[in-house]
Amino acid sequence: MTRTMRSIAAATIVLCASVAFCALCIEPAAAKALIVTFDPPGSGGTYPWRANRNGDIAGFWYDTAAQTTKGFIRASDGEITTFDHAGSKTTAAYAISEGGVSTGYWTVDAGNHPGFVRAADGAMTEFHAPGDDNGTFPIALTDKGAIVGSYYDLYDVPHGFLRGRKGGIETFDVSGDAYGASPMSLNADGVIAGHWGDENGLVHGFVRTPDGAIASFDAPGANGGTFPQAINAAGAIAGYYADASFMYHAFVRAPDGTISAFDAQGAISTVANGVNKKGAIAGYYLDGGYVAHGFVRSAKGKIRSFDVPGATGVYANDINDSGLVTGWWTTPDETYHGFLRSE
Repeated sequence: MTRTMRSIAAATIVLCASVAFCALCIEPAAAKALIVTFDPPGSGGTYPWRANRNGDIAGFWYDTAAQTTKGFIRASDGEITTFDHAGSKTTAAYAISEGGVSTGYWTVDAGNHPGFVRAADGAMTEFHAPGDDNGTFPIALTDKGAIVGSYYDLYDVPHGFLRGRKGGIETFDVSGDAYGASPMSLNADGVIAGHWGDENGLVHGFVRTPDGAIASFDAPGANGGTFPQAINAAGAIAGYYADASFMYHAFVRAPDGTISAFDAQGAISTVANGVNKKGAIAGYYLDGGYVAHGFVRSAKGKIRSFDVPGATGVYANDINDSGLVTGWWTTPDETYHGFLRSE
């Protein structure tokens, strides 16, 4: 399971490369860690995506009775609010600010996928990026209201967009020869991280500064692509890359461009999905039996694994600045449920 924007939308669901590679032993989960599982009533699949610093979580879920995908906000006190756009088969939230503003997209009909901003009081405003012929897909936002994501043109090629807090939208690509750009995250300073494809079909990471300058990079050994997933306040980027055998390995790119790759001992695949202001990283790995386990990697490089009791797989998707980890887990009947892990 990967987190490229197009796969999620369809399913609803090297510069400065001084490299240190390490296979790290996994410590048992800390005894004080608390795991809470949750689902909106009637959910046939729950997918928490991002948590703000308060512990509020945005995501989406499948309403079995209505046979539609809806958005949800889970407040830090456990109250779940679900929402959708009238007539939409898919409404998905991907990010939430400290003030409770969320963003995502909904589906009107084939090829018509507006982005939305949902205020804390529930009011929803739709928007389209200029040049959107096949959908606008917001993926992240700041506490000041800037939103980043991808839009798809007539030929179904993704391009980046940045929407300011007042609603103005700037579009961008990595280069004139780029085959698509997929922003995945931005920090409070407006630095954007994501990935792009070249004319040969190879995927590379990129960093875009507020002045519009873009630097491309690759993780060492990334024969099958480099996929940044999150950027923190300091500019550190977490993500994963695919090797020649198309197995995944996690990496963290420091603000100075230094890239450190890591794998859990015994893992055949490791995916990093989130990084917080302290440099802690959350994600998941597959063991030799292809079972997924969650992990948290400290800023010093220590990895602690964790599982949800009774789970057949655990997929950590985000870690907030307080260390709260959220994501989903699976049961033997292949149903997906939400969880949050706190210490």
